Amino acid sequence: MIPHEADPATELFHWQRYLYFRPWYVGQKVIDAASGEGYGLGYAAVFAKEAAGFDIAPDAVQHARLRYPHSSFDVADVCDVDYSSADLVTSFETIEHLPDPGKFLKAVAACPGRIVISTPNRDNHSPGNKLTDKPFNQYHTIEWTPQEFAELIHQHFPDRQVRFLSQENRWPGLVREGLDPAAKYTIAVIGDGELPKWPRIGLAMPTCNQAQRVHEAVYSLGKFYPGELEFAVVANGSNAETKAKLREIEADIPHVVSIYENARNLGYGQGANRGLEELWTSKWYDLFGVVNDDVLPAVDCLCQMVAAIEELQTAGQRPGLIGPVSNSVNGRQQVDIGAFSSYKEMMYLSELYHREHHSSASQVSQLRGLFFLMTPDCLNDIGGFDPRFGIGNFEDDDLNVRARLAGYTMWIADGAFLYHVGSSTFRALGLDYNANISRNMGLLVEKWGVPSLNAALSLNSKPEGIDLFIPLTVKPTSSDFKVTINHETIDLVYQATETEFAAYVVNVLRERPRESRLALLASLGVSKAKASRAA
Repeated sequence: MIPHEADPATELFHWQRYLYFRPWYVGQKVIDAASGEGYGLGYAAVFAKEAAGFDIAPDAVQHARLRYPHSSFDVADVCDVDYSSADLVTSFETIEHLPDPGKFLKAVAACPGRIVISTPNRDNHSPGNKLTDKPFNQYHTIEWTPQEFAELIHQHFPDRQVRFLSQENRWPGLVREGLDPAAKYTIAVIGDGELPKWPRIGLAMPTCNQAQRVHEAVYSLGKFYPGELEFAVVANGSNAETKAKLREIEADIPHVVSIYENARNLGYGQGANRGLEELWTSKWYDLFGVVNDDVLPAVDCLCQMVAAIEELQTAGQRPGLIGPVSNSVNGRQQVDIGAFSSYKEMMYLSELYHREHHSSASQVSQLRGLFFLMTPDCLNDIGGFDPRFGIGNFEDDDLNVRARLAGYTMWIADGAFLYHVGSSTFRALGLDYNANISRNMGLLVEKWGVPSLNAALSLNSKPEGIDLFIPLTVKPTSSDFKVTINHETIDLVYQATETEFAAYVVNVLRERPRESRLALLASLGVSKAKASRAA
């Protein structure tokens, strides 16, 4: 398995196993038996005290030494390795290749810590075969059903705690506790200690005619997270072709993706609110979040965000929101990992960046809305985005202000890299980005009664008359005077800037006699005397 080159299914199942055991690598001496290309041990080595890999193939070991220099790799038969100094031994998809599985199990039993061994389920890989039959895979010497494998492990570890995990035979190949006869792979865990637990996450993803980007984002986020991850994708004013493609994704992975439709594009904030509302009312999630459709995560992006928010909760920091770093985002979250021209290059550079910045989080007052996780308590206390900001921009800053004033802290997971295309929806809609920024900045400072964005982000107390909670179902205040400005439908009274409002009035009056201005002035209560004083 070569990362970012292997077929998607192979890569998926392999990454899920290494990611699942992430908490067990921290501060440990880890040995990976049959380390292959080296990617799994290379990942574990980021967190481990020591990391050693052994493989019988000299070319694989030579490659691994060059590709993952922070780990040690040696040529060896895994049945002859000394495991007595290891805290954790991992061996994924190895035992079924060996001529003498019993010899291998006897060898790894020398490990005084934890041992993790996975193997394919014969009923899925060689259906119809018996234990004594030659497996369909020419490189396998023997394959077991989950029950047969469990019996084998118990025979060799009669005095050790043994537990079994099952890797699901469906995307994204989640690892779950228990012995499932229908599992794709069975995993034996020898040794004590609490099994890793990954929180269930519900993510709202608004989109407008970006079905392919949704597909890429959903599948990449799911591939690199070993817990339950479910998406409420909101088709915001999307065309029929887009909605049909989104329904195909939903039909392919209905346990992961649910599609909801808004008849017109209500903007990022209201689209995200719709998704969050659907998630909030459907089932319980340990964490909620919002994510753009034009993003691709590095391997440890989401895992690192989860690990950070859990550690911050344990430390009493009361985190409400946490986000990643990215190549294309304004403010503190933007980082430069180096130039890249392909997905594979991006993943390699993000891996190097991760090694230098992992397991660190920085507190901030401004967290961008391209991707963040949110605790249920925070969502319950402040709700969603304020819909007054229309298509988007500054709705995330407003959320930041409300979260902080409600007593929550905001954080960046420093090594959690997320690739972001950036402003793809704005470009597709043909919006004048600067005009949108100007309008929504004005709405933000007007709402909070401050002269600038920084002043809003620095508020120490809630201004009178402002509610920190925005219901997920709230609609923007409306005068029913809707106009299209800058390819965006806005409310002329409650959203348009003074300049936009004045320009609209001028355009209306331009086609009318000058005397019509008298009626306008009268409706504004402007008398001749007042006009003179104003002049």
